[in-house]
Amino acid sequence: MELHEVADREFARMGFTVVRGALTPSEVEELHGRADAIMAGRDAYERRHAAELERISAAHPMPDAPDPVAHLLDHQRRLPEYPEVEVSPRHLRRHNRVYPKRRRPVAPAEREAAAANGNPWATFTGQVHALADYEDAFARAAVHPRIAEVLQAVLAPDVKLWFDHIFTKGALNDDPPYRGANRFHQDGFFQFDRRSVTCWIALDAVTEENGPFHYIPLDAGYGRFDFDDLGPEGLSRELLDAEEIVTLQPGDVAVHDRWVLHATGPNESAAPRCGWALHYTDARARLGEFDRPIADATRFAKVTAEGYHIRNGKLSGNRKWPLVCGQAVPGGI
Repeated sequence: MELHEVADREFARMGFTVVRGALTPSEVEELHGRADAIMAGRDAYERRHAAELERISAAHPMPDAPDPVAHLLDHQRRLPEYPEVEVSPRHLRRHNRVYPKRRRPVAPAEREAAAANGNPWATFTGQVHALADYEDAFARAAVHPRIAEVLQAVLAPDVKLWFDHIFTKGALNDDPPYRGANRFHQDGFFQFDRRSVTCWIALDAVTEENGPFHYIPLDAGYGRFDFDDLGPEGLSRELLDAEEIVTLQPGDVAVHDRWVLHATGPNESAAPRCGWALHYTDARARLGEFDRPIADATRFAKVTAEGYHIRNGKLSGNRKWPLVCGQAVPGGI
């Protein structure tokens, strides 16, 4: 379904929705427990995952394949060279990246105290990838009937999971270049010629203090950006004034379309904040390069005999792309 065909008219208008209590407290407790165990041995987990990526990608080389994100990564590395500019009472800008503003500075002593209890999440701001590939609890939750029900309402009758990762914000995080915030961006996912959505499941409460979501509704009026390249001047004050702040309780799910502008604030609390993001797409989608109209959009994309999805010579998303609802479609992902 294209967005205008979605029966949920509020989702079609806003581009996002919140499903309260999608997972039960016991389901959240199981996932958080497994995430805690992974975090306790994160180095080993990351080594195993990196080795799998290398093994699969090495077996399926694509000479001369482009790197579609190299320009974005290069710009990201140079962002600290640009000064912070206040663009509204609640937002800052570095070059053309716009992000929620901290409300107060972080005292080093406060951060040290927050990390002193030995909780490994407290000092980690980053991602842990592909949990549904390696952990049964996450694999089951990724195809949860409640999630499938939501996806059929806002995405398509036939849906596959293609990638998942945990996002964390450490206690009192103040990391550059956005001072602990995550900048406004669109997920985009130009590798698909059909829609995708992100389901962000709260494993900890998401509060106004520890990094809430900032959504700019689609009906505020804007087009498509190259992920987080927001144009020469960033976002207008009019768009920023239209943002909506979303908080969550553990087990709640925030679902948003790939074209919705969204950001998260910094964690200004003394406890870490953890959530699980899952990315789903229409099972009828093709894999390729669809950000610009080119004749050979699928030239550097294929699905291998083992079921791996290779794009530009690298494994794309998870190793396993399970069907969540509906049916697999010949010629689709």
